[in-house]
Amino acid sequence: MSLENLETPTPPVGVIESLTQGFETAAGHLLLLLLPLVLDLAIWVGPRITFRPAVESLVESYVSIWEPLSLTLTDDYQQLGRRRIALMMEFAHSRPTQYLPVWGIPSLLSGREASRLPFNFVPPTWQIANLPAMLGVRLLLVVAGLLLGGLYITLIARRVRNDGSGPRQLIAHLPGIFFQLAVFVVLAPIVLLILFLPFVLISIPLAAIPPLDQVVLWIGLLVVLWIGLFGVFTIHGMLINDRSLPGAVLDSVRVVQWNMPATMLLFLLVIILDAALKAYVWSLPDTSTWWVLLGMGGRAFIVTGLIAATFVFYKDRYRYWQEMREELLLELERRRARRSRNQQQ
Repeated sequence: MSLENLETPTPPVGVIESLTQGFETAAGHLLLLLLPLVLDLAIWVGPRITFRPAVESLVESYVSIWEPLSLTLTDDYQQLGRRRIALMMEFAHSRPTQYLPVWGIPSLLSGREASRLPFNFVPPTWQIANLPAMLGVRLLLVVAGLLLGGLYITLIARRVRNDGSGPRQLIAHLPGIFFQLAVFVVLAPIVLLILFLPFVLISIPLAAIPPLDQVVLWIGLLVVLWIGLFGVFTIHGMLINDRSLPGAVLDSVRVVQWNMPATMLLFLLVIILDAALKAYVWSLPDTSTWWVLLGMGGRAFIVTGLIAATFVFYKDRYRYWQEMREELLLELERRRARRSRNQQQ
């Protein structure tokens, strides 16, 4: 179809412009930084946690099972087993006391080795004694992080879409948003693992040829990442366009399909900027000094701006795709009408 007669919609924002608007959103609405800042402050002064007793208990259980079995093994295998146990014990004893590992919302301190505070206060330390307790605590922290993270990105999305609804409307919509986000967070890794499984099965018979099995696994990883990229805007579709999960997935596929190079560049820059600044700038201040507050604030601002940039990018690229689609359909109708008139003449 010729596009000469099409009225081209306003071009969408570029990657750099999306990043600029994202940081402008963070700078113009500093309240968006409140959740990650409060979380980091709570982690900093709150309870510490250590999983050392639970890991040591697991190693001791392994030893109690291995020792009777080792009597039936040769000396070489017994020595190999003892070396393995020594390494496991060393790993267990080296487990540090950590800040609470809360995932799902950006945090500078989550999961890092804890240090003393710069003022006269000693937080309590939670000793996790066994595997069920370790799994239960981690599950609770993950759920708490996902709830806070869902609220955080919802607030960013509503600011980007210029939603004028008040707190009551937001609270009314949160249960549905949390449910869909939870379904997506659970299903997405499962789907990707299922896609990766055939490559794992193919690599097993090739284990005797070391280069080939690794090549198959790397190919599988690239294929899974490529497929996963098409769903990268699923959450954006749910929050920007109030779409259901299936509709948001389809919209994400359409937007990525039309903007593959720009989408790859955007998320590459987002990942590199966040990882580099966190590793080489925000983590420089010692957590036992007041300077760590600068790192908390800087990380909260940068991550908020980067997340907002992805919503800006999606919102305008989706708008451009819709307008181009409508213009193409209108042009198709015009051509059909013109062809019909010519036939009648």
